[in-house]
Amino acid sequence: MSRIAIIGAGISGLTVAKSLMDSHEITVYEKSETAGGLAQSVKADGCVFHICGANSMKNISEKTQKFIEGIIDFGDEIIELKRNSAILFENGEVSKPEFHGMFKKKMTEIEGVPSPIENHIYMFKPEIQKRIIADIFRVKNREKNKRTPKFLATYFKAKFGQTLYDMYFGPYNEKVWHSDLRKIPLRWLEGRLSAPTADQMIFANFNHDKSKFLCEKTFLYDINGGAQRLVNRLVEILGDRLRLNHAVECIEHSGGKWIVDGEKYDQIVYCANLKLLPKILHINEIKPFGSYIDSLKYHGTTSVFCELSKNPYTEIYLPGKEHRAHKIICTGNFADTNNNDTHKMTGTVEFTDYVSEDEIKEELSRMPLNPIYITHRYTEYTHAIQDIDTHETVEKIKSTLRPMGFYMTGLFAEWVQYNVNQAINAAINTVESMHNELNI
Repeated sequence: MSRIAIIGAGISGLTVAKSLMDSHEITVYEKSETAGGLAQSVKADGCVFHICGANSMKNISEKTQKFIEGIIDFGDEIIELKRNSAILFENGEVSKPEFHGMFKKKMTEIEGVPSPIENHIYMFKPEIQKRIIADIFRVKNREKNKRTPKFLATYFKAKFGQTLYDMYFGPYNEKVWHSDLRKIPLRWLEGRLSAPTADQMIFANFNHDKSKFLCEKTFLYDINGGAQRLVNRLVEILGDRLRLNHAVECIEHSGGKWIVDGEKYDQIVYCANLKLLPKILHINEIKPFGSYIDSLKYHGTTSVFCELSKNPYTEIYLPGKEHRAHKIICTGNFADTNNNDTHKMTGTVEFTDYVSEDEIKEELSRMPLNPIYITHRYTEYTHAIQDIDTHETVEKIKSTLRPMGFYMTGLFAEWVQYNVNQAINAAINTVESMHNELNI
């Protein structure tokens, strides 16, 4: 039986721990006082507040579902919700509702364009429609070119055209990532991007079909607080194998053993922040990567929990400069259990990076859905931003350390962009690799 140390108790570390605990002696180290990382939710004023994101699962893999079903019941408490997203334009881009053709009455609350935007070109003013239509024909001609774009900016322009890029894809993604999209490699969002063909966009607009070619029409959500129930159950299962409030300070390798703060292990699975690795991993093999790791970029998120006006949406995207926030996640519409008698409709307004409470309240006063501040949380690390060399460099680090029995998985361990489903899936794949390579 191998002794294995798992560094980090986010959803990746918890998944690895559960997958290994029955056949190995494991210890999970977590620097925070709670486990779960970005998958956590908390109670705020009697309602459920997701501290970062929606804690939902989209396009869940068979492997992930099987893992979750072994921990919690996939019964009535995990529900499948229909996605109902809107994009808010506020500078006269949208034509009057009576010209949309799909509404029997005026739109509710806000004049949002349903997502995906490319299926609803008919909702814009005629002069904008003409530009987008011309772009689509250029997109159709370019589809004969099999070259794959390397960066986000060129991808969006190649798939949707310059007008939609200028109106939505460019400004929205720049607000979220606070980065030059011309320098962010496409593979950073691999598995999270999909685009219809030009013919599909034309067909969807002719038929006014809101959901046509929508890759994520539904999502799964646990009415007991999203992914937090899964986290709670994993923490319960791990018991005293989980050491909270323990920030690992020193990892050494001697005599074929790994030594973590004085304790010996046969293998390590690193699920913590890659930026910490050169500081705590005292072996020569990591030194050539130190300067690059130090240069890696990232962003945090200020999540603001609010009471909202009643609305039909699951999320609202805000690409314009009118608002500093980029998204409103209407979690109160996910489940009634997220609200209470005092706050009958709740949700989270998301800002990239740190925003002070005074700035938050000033921003909320000008936002749609009349958000009323309840509380907020700033999380420093939420988005790991890649450059053109990141994937190759991280893979070199992993391949250098793996023969020594040091494995890495997780959003910030691999410096990738994982949702809950992808993080669980990657963690399971890592455990399978350990079994195959080490026969443990």
